[in-house]
Amino acid sequence: MKRIIDTFIRIITWTAILGLLGSYTSPYVNPNTCYLSSLIGLAYHYLLIVNLILLLYWIARWKKTAWLILFVLAAGYPFMRTYYGMNGPISGNTPYDISILSYNVRQMDIYGWSKQKETPQQLEEYINRFPGNLVCLQEVPQQKGIFARFSTYPYYYHQKDIAILSRTPLLNTGFIDFDKKYMAACIYADIAVSNDTVRVYCVHLESYRLGDKDRKLLQKLSEGKGQALSEEVHSIVSLLIAANKNRARQAEIIKKHMNRSSYPVILCGDFNDTPLSYTYSTLDDDMQDSFVEKGRGLGNTYIGEFPSFRIDHILHSSSFETVSYLRDTVKFSDHYPIQSKLKKN
Repeated sequence: MKRIIDTFIRIITWTAILGLLGSYTSPYVNPNTCYLSSLIGLAYHYLLIVNLILLLYWIARWKKTAWLILFVLAAGYPFMRTYYGMNGPISGNTPYDISILSYNVRQMDIYGWSKQKETPQQLEEYINRFPGNLVCLQEVPQQKGIFARFSTYPYYYHQKDIAILSRTPLLNTGFIDFDKKYMAACIYADIAVSNDTVRVYCVHLESYRLGDKDRKLLQKLSEGKGQALSEEVHSIVSLLIAANKNRARQAEIIKKHMNRSSYPVILCGDFNDTPLSYTYSTLDDDMQDSFVEKGRGLGNTYIGEFPSFRIDHILHSSSFETVSYLRDTVKFSDHYPIQSKLKKN
């Protein structure tokens, strides 16, 4: 019996190790070339936890397998830092040049998802109270006069469901015209910051388009409370694969546009993808992540069941450094708002 248990645990160990190593490839492999890597990348957080548990088990057994797991975990330390903020307390007196809020506002709750009548008003007040220079919004309702409600930000530019709000005039604006088959949006605006011009991009990349039925099924499976038919699983996996492929193409288009900018760049918004993804890796290339620089803790930005973890991001050129990063925990939407203060180098 003991031999059977040992064999079973070794199988689990090798499966977890290979799975974790597979997840490490997801930032580098375009899902349009190989979609399997992007799917494994979604399981990174769980694979990491399993490997940590197995590490403790093999340490307790005084087996060399512990060294192998430790080596694999150490190899993935750079990825771990994008998931778990490991920074110390932030000084509140550090000077900065620009302060940004990025927030997916889920249609300002005009359809009553929160079941709280005061949520739309609370969202409006929250944005108006933000003392920064810029606000980047995603999933803004296309209502007449919606931007007049943000009185503290008189200058704005919007396309589709995204908007950039500013306290100061926008020098130039534009949008990236994606193919109509893509459910994505990206706009940009040039603003004056400390006698210089900065280009700010606001993005909302393609979601998984999971319906309520799909989300409920995923929730039950994650809790071990249900069984899924092969057809249902295949349907969900197909949605994941399609969205991963589309976001990869969208990220490449945005990155090419950013590379042509003659100004320092700030990119923020809802990527609908985790840090261990080809989408994030493409956009983060030669950029700095405010969360990695100053974030603390897990930093998840999506409140719903899937995709959980950090899918909203603020990235910037090396011309800036992050002074502070905050993921606020107000629940006016299915996303948490993120804020960052940046200083010019």
